[in-house]
Amino acid sequence: MTGLQGKRWYFFIWDEHNEEHLALHRIRDSEAEEVFFNPYVITPNKKKHGPKRYRIDGRTNQGRWLRLIFEDLGSSTARIITGWDL
Repeated sequence: MTGLQGKRWYFFIWDEHNEEHLALHRIRDSEAEEVFFNPYVITPNKKKHGPKRYRIDGRTNQGRWLRLIFEDLGSSTARIITGWDL
């Protein structure tokens, strides 16, 4: 359990680093955000980069399956770090 059941994110922090990283994987910022508004599964991130980093698996509005690594910043805000197709 992650303690995030029922939690939602409505705000996203974007900067040149995470935008460029997603672009390398051919993921648009808007696609990454869509994952948070469709059914998803969240698990703790396996890498030891911090206690508030998680893995979210879900679909975009067009049905593309993505896995994203993000940081929960509180106040319904997330910073997506990277992602790839499933």
